[in-house]
Amino acid sequence: MSVAFSSGFASHIEAMLEWRAGLGYAQTLVYPMQSFDRFCTAHRPGETFVSRELVTAWCEEGARVQWPAYKAHAIREFGKYLKMVDIDAFVLPAEWINQPARSLPHIFTDEELTTFFLAADSFTACPASPFREYTIPVVFRLMLGCGLRPQEARRLHRRDVDLDKAIVLIEQTKRNKDRRVPIDAGMAALLARFDQLANLHRPGRKFFFEHHPGQPYRGRWLTASYHQCRAMAGDLAPGSTPYTLRHNYATRTLMRWVEEGRDLNVWLPYLSAYMGHETYSATAYYIHLLPERLSATGLTGMAGIIPEVTR
Repeated sequence: MSVAFSSGFASHIEAMLEWRAGLGYAQTLVYPMQSFDRFCTAHRPGETFVSRELVTAWCEEGARVQWPAYKAHAIREFGKYLKMVDIDAFVLPAEWINQPARSLPHIFTDEELTTFFLAADSFTACPASPFREYTIPVVFRLMLGCGLRPQEARRLHRRDVDLDKAIVLIEQTKRNKDRRVPIDAGMAALLARFDQLANLHRPGRKFFFEHHPGQPYRGRWLTASYHQCRAMAGDLAPGSTPYTLRHNYATRTLMRWVEEGRDLNVWLPYLSAYMGHETYSATAYYIHLLPERLSATGLTGMAGIIPEVTR
């Protein structure tokens, strides 16, 4: 492991991270465990027992109002791992972790989407962001048309876009799993035209959407471009983010299936796999965003499938 740890918990932290990586988990605990390791080295040198007092002291460090959720989650996972390997440790109760409120995403109307993409198509060349006038309209259409996460679209490798087979390979998403996303003929044609132009602009590029040689566009660039589109479209959907396009893909897909009379009990798992959700309920959440007529399918009455809407 390239990350070095130096506290009395160093070997256990490294073992936990390697174990999680072997199971396919994304390495989201590396940063908080580095923070915990530094805290222990500075304030608890030689400490080898994860006690309630130690956990509380670290979680409260620098916190003005409440513990940062990323700290609480990481130290809970570390405690659970130590227990699993028969090492006594305090396991932070899940009830102690403040869950962020989940607000309902904006669902675009057809007219709003038309206005949004007219704005996206109106971008001009910019010396500070070369090729943006071609990238912005395509990357946002890809996110909406295939339900991609923003980082999946940004980091898409050129080699993973098979336009002959109309397949996009999404590599190492959540839990380091790959998935293949079929695309329709219209999207394939759009990506093919973009690929030709981008190849003329930068032959042999690594990323499908490449900002600088060998580098994808950054997340903040994508977010800023999204908000520019919103502003140009008349300050459309205030408070929304690029991720909103993925939410809209899910809800529009479900609504189309309802209109076609499909059995959502059968088709929902396909949508879950297509979007790369870890759980079935993560996909079923989108049913909350649909019009009331969806209740006619009977799916909303399935206990344990539909999660509660966060107030």
